Amino acid sequence: MYKNVMVAIDDSETSRSALKEAQHIARTSNAHLHIVHVADETLLNLHGHALSSVANLEQAASSLIKAGQALVDAAVAESQGLAVSGLVVEARNRRVSETICDKAKELGVDLIVIGRHGQRGLATLLLGSVAEQLAKISDASVLLVRKH
Repeated sequence: MYKNVMVAIDDSETSRSALKEAQHIARTSNAHLHIVHVADETLLNLHGHALSSVANLEQAASSLIKAGQALVDAAVAESQGLAVSGLVVEARNRRVSETICDKAKELGVDLIVIGRHGQRGLATLLLGSVAEQLAKISDASVLLVRKH
């Protein structure tokens, strides 16, 4: 049914559940699995004044990318027996959901799997979650996975 499945991961329990679901779908559909992490530098830009120099800001951004790559590498290693690729993309002052959506289009993905934290509050009310935003803007089907 699916040929190209993407899972967007971070370092959360729901992300690990989404990865397991995406692995299962890729295995049963004989699909290629793309494991993606978005390095979101937004918080660095918002709090950049707290960093003493541009060099520190660049170092912090580099650390985000390295941490994301470590997550992706671990997820790829955990996906033995599947056709799998992993990548880290940078949000570059864009919403994480838009970054994921654009990468999915570029890769020809027909299903995006992402964890849904289920959190509520002012930030979610005003901005919406990444998963909810992605479900609204994606051309591909989106599967929202809760922790299980």
